[in-house]
Amino acid sequence: MVDLAGRPGGDHLFVVDRQGTRYVNCSDVELPYGRQLVRDVLDRSETAMSQTHCFLASELALKAQVAARRVAPAPMASE
Repeated sequence: MVDLAGRPGGDHLFVVDRQGTRYVNCSDVELPYGRQLVRDVLDRSETAMSQTHCFLASELALKAQVAARRVAPAPMASE
């Protein structure tokens, strides 16, 4: 992740809403999802995500893939 303002590191969060844009430094935030997902697969548990949620996400991805259409890239502007 790149911070366009030039802050070092890669753990940046930008919250944008009607009140404006706010920056949150997330370098000290634990991200347990990946570890929990691996444990779910190995243990057949539902810590990171419920089986129902996983099936719904998979179904939506498959439907999106079926509905997708290839779009040709826009022609490059001549200089």
